[in-house]
Amino acid sequence: MRVNVLTPGFTTSNGSAFLFPLVVHKTHLRDAAIDVRMVQRSSPQITDCDVLAIDSKEFRNGWGDNKSRTLELISSYSESGATLVWFDTTDSTGTLQADVLPVVDRYLKAQLLSNKSRYTKRIYGGRLHSEYYHDLAGVADDDGISIDQPISVEDTLKLGISWNSGLADYSTYGPWRIGLYRRIKFARLLRYPAPFQSSNSDRPNDLSARFGATYSKATVRYQREQIRDLLASRLDTNKLSRRGYMKELQRSKVVISPFGWGEITLKDFEVFLSGSLLLKPSMDHMRTWPDFYEKNVTVLTHDWDLANLEEQIELAVNNEGDRIEIAAQGQQRYAEYTSGPNAAEKFVTHFREVMSL
Repeated sequence: MRVNVLTPGFTTSNGSAFLFPLVVHKTHLRDAAIDVRMVQRSSPQITDCDVLAIDSKEFRNGWGDNKSRTLELISSYSESGATLVWFDTTDSTGTLQADVLPVVDRYLKAQLLSNKSRYTKRIYGGRLHSEYYHDLAGVADDDGISIDQPISVEDTLKLGISWNSGLADYSTYGPWRIGLYRRIKFARLLRYPAPFQSSNSDRPNDLSARFGATYSKATVRYQREQIRDLLASRLDTNKLSRRGYMKELQRSKVVISPFGWGEITLKDFEVFLSGSLLLKPSMDHMRTWPDFYEKNVTVLTHDWDLANLEEQIELAVNNEGDRIEIAAQGQQRYAEYTSGPNAAEKFVTHFREVMSL
């Protein structure tokens, strides 16, 4: 199977995480008779393939006044007979680039709502957590309900799960190596780091919660603002330098990782590498691959209204055995799909499944 990937390259965090396993596992993919090649719009043989996989970042500026031309171009790719698979590399589970659904054969997201019928109705702000805080606390966004259009029941059949942003390098110097690869395209720069500290190591800090709350949408920043206010008397939530932040993770028993533009954040994977316990808002509404977020097995969760946040913190801090066990399972699950001996095989199997239309 020949798969051409239309992409602007390693230009964003999510885009880099989408491409990372395709580069790292290129040989294993080829051994499985899957030939993956990166192409540009100017490539003369862009549709000389069985599947044209389109990274949504390729057309991130192709909407608005350019929407009709963008859709015509994407639609033209199908004239060669190639199967078109759209890879949505945006953050949120709730947001869909609905306009493209009628012109592609399959639409894959890194994370998908468990109840796909929700996509047939408007979601306030394009995110379930935006809708939740709008309904709970009356938080409103300046741009109204959402720019996203509901999709048809028929189009929900095209929806599937690709892979989440965990499949990249989130070690201390991982972002630097990815940035260097962006410039010189030396594949050996890209590699999965092994966990750098065990979950049962000595951790003098009970809690870490370093995050910003400057999102333009009020419904997106609300959760972070509320968590920051709840913890104000307990710890500093301001950001640190990367080295200082990574050291703090290694010294912390529990790390809080709120939602942002999406539910999954890069902090999640840094926490897994550090061996701390990841504490997230409940993820029960969504599905993703790999499934790093198994409640009370690989992560600890709290309710979206934050009523039990402090209770969950105390539970984790005071029950060392349970905390270490969940943190260890989270770290093990993460390593299984990244640096583990069977990680390439797992990715190739999943890739083949999602490309088998």
